Amino acid sequence: MNAVGARVREARFQQDPQWSLEDLSQALLQNGGLELTPATLSKIERGRRSVYDYEVVAFCRAFKVEPRWLLGMDDR
Repeated sequence: MNAVGARVREARFQQDPQWSLEDLSQALLQNGGLELTPATLSKIERGRRSVYDYEVVAFCRAFKVEPRWLLGMDDR
């Protein structure tokens, strides 16, 4: 259902220290004002929820990655 879920999970696990879903929720709120609950983030990571373009931007800001990487179009 979405192209970014696996990369969101990968990026979350690559944080040092590794982020929980709650940590990611807080980072999205702080870096872009996006409110997503841990339950919603879990659905995104499992590909069970669509991701809007503005959410992709917020994920990129939180993880400091390029959209091409998050969309699976480029390797780091």
